[in-house]
Amino acid sequence: MLAIHFNQSVSTLISAQKLEEFQDPNYGIYTFKTDKLEGFKIGDIDLSTYKYPNGPVADFNRIQVYVDDRTSQQYLGFRYTTVKQDEIKELVNYLKKKYPKFEQRKDSTGEVYFWDIESLNAWLFYYPSVSVDSNGKDFLNSNFLYVKKGTRVENSQDTSYNTILDNFNMMYPKN
Repeated sequence: MLAIHFNQSVSTLISAQKLEEFQDPNYGIYTFKTDKLEGFKIGDIDLSTYKYPNGPVADFNRIQVYVDDRTSQQYLGFRYTTVKQDEIKELVNYLKKKYPKFEQRKDSTGEVYFWDIESLNAWLFYYPSVSVDSNGKDFLNSNFLYVKKGTRVENSQDTSYNTILDNFNMMYPKN
């Protein structure tokens, strides 16, 4: 997913993977999503179809592919949500090694990361939350968000709208 170029049409990917139309509730960006993750990768890490055992209904792995609009379907990035605990660690370690220049912030749920990847004209964010399974055991429900630098909430061209980075900074202020 990091290898797809911004502003490239992803209509072939959308139809081949049978992605479902969606509007991201957090950022208002037009999206296509799936929880069938065979064939998706971040770097050299294969993403996996997975539901957390005894977890709440919404705690399963899924990817959302962000596009500029439903017609042109030009790539803006993605959000990968994972509840597979070993995969979370593997992805964070991979990203820290691949892109060693990052900001680390603290949150009540643990470490939060931000990468400003100049060479890709991209922002990359990692932020976890905590879920609880039916046995009362805590586990991470983590998001990896990769977007074209400057992307605004609702993909608005209006500069009065926050960028995704502005929202991240409000949620996870620098220490």
